[in-house]
Amino acid sequence: MATHIHGKHFEVTPALQAYAEQKIGSAQSWFDETVTIHVTLLLQARKQEHVVEATIPYHGMVFRVEVKDADMYAAIDQAADKLDRKLRKYKERARRKLRSHGRAVGAGIQDGGQPEPEAPEEAFVIAKEKRLVMKPVDLQEAVLQMNLLDHSFHLFLNRDTNREEVVYRRADGTYGHLFAD
Repeated sequence: MATHIHGKHFEVTPALQAYAEQKIGSAQSWFDETVTIHVTLLLQARKQEHVVEATIPYHGMVFRVEVKDADMYAAIDQAADKLDRKLRKYKERARRKLRSHGRAVGAGIQDGGQPEPEAPEEAFVIAKEKRLVMKPVDLQEAVLQMNLLDHSFHLFLNRDTNREEVVYRRADGTYGHLFAD
């Protein structure tokens, strides 16, 4: 099992590391092969909360959960449960898709727990569509436009690279920049 645990703004104790490996590392049982699980334990002193982020990259997909709680151990428990639900949901979707094509179940994920009754496939509802006319702008102007529109993200045509890119507002108040290579 490859579980990488590191802390931000504090030193991870051996007891905390062992607890996180046991709880979140159990997600390994969902996979046919060994996967790498990245766990970040973060202490936000000003908000008096503990954050647990767990990420599993798997064949081009990323399973990610983030949980905030006043207690680090409770946050680890919640993150493990949330990750388990996410992996179970993915496995059920893969199982339904394979059944509809008349093949055996597999998709690289094993049955990691008790089978749950199948829920109907949830449809994603698109509430609004928008067509954009994009003039080339630089990164700073794109952030300014996003703030003026009071949106959490903004799609723009980068003047320097001549590519469509996205800027977004992160939960901590900073900004992120997405672009494809």
